[in-house]
Amino acid sequence: MTENSDVPEGGGETPKGGFVSAIKCMISFFTIIRLDVGQKEFDAMERNFWAAPVIGFLNGLVAAVVCLLLVEVDASPFLQGVAALVTVFVFSKFLHFDGLTDFGDGMIVSSGRREDHVRALKDSLIGAGGFGVALTVVLISVACYTNIATYWGSVMAAVFAVEVLAKNAQVAAAAFGEPGSGMASRQVGMTGKGSLAKSSVVSVILLAVICLIHHGICDLMGYAPKDDVMILCMVLGLLMSVAVGWYMARTANRVFGFVNGDILGAANEISRAVMLIMAVIVLGLCI
Repeated sequence: MTENSDVPEGGGETPKGGFVSAIKCMISFFTIIRLDVGQKEFDAMERNFWAAPVIGFLNGLVAAVVCLLLVEVDASPFLQGVAALVTVFVFSKFLHFDGLTDFGDGMIVSSGRREDHVRALKDSLIGAGGFGVALTVVLISVACYTNIATYWGSVMAAVFAVEVLAKNAQVAAAAFGEPGSGMASRQVGMTGKGSLAKSSVVSVILLAVICLIHHGICDLMGYAPKDDVMILCMVLGLLMSVAVGWYMARTANRVFGFVNGDILGAANEISRAVMLIMAVIVLGLCI
């Protein structure tokens, strides 16, 4: 299936929708907000998956507001870190977290046979692999958020930016992945290198908006914004989101033979942890 294909599997034309329809479907599918969506919106989402960073912006905005409120009541850095992660988990219905556990189970299979890896990936039960991978990613994320809060006084900017870039990692995984036969097959099949380029441009625009918001809030609260460090983290984060997405797709293509919704979800969660590690290292070196 090519990136510009508008004909769904099974024959027959699907009602076409544009950017607004795609965003509407993504909000309903990827968040706890329920909207009235139909086949037109799903088709639009599959053809315009490059718009996913917009949903990351929405996720990050909700988490950033929660973190800002916690700063106002002098919450500890650890509580801010936990709240940042829990908020995006709840707001996204734990959808991507579920993909992470499935990915962990699928990867930790001793037999090495592809069919066994796929069976574990699609099994609804959580095994030791899924639990271990999920626990590792969660602990790393909370630890990094806590560390970032000790430098900046808040994880508001970090959670805002990372959620945008995590969605860019999903687009990268879809762009480099081979489509399977599940729900996300057309989404992966229609997402190519051009879609990744669009997603990266959208991410840059949203990151610029986040910088402006963060700068304004710092001025209001009497903080000295470290714009140069933030911009460096965002540039490195953008590159890393593409690299993690590519690596996830390469790994999934080799182990499972395809990239499905579980792999996209895992790319979201793993890229977040990797980018937060990078941010901690940059802060340690620059501040």
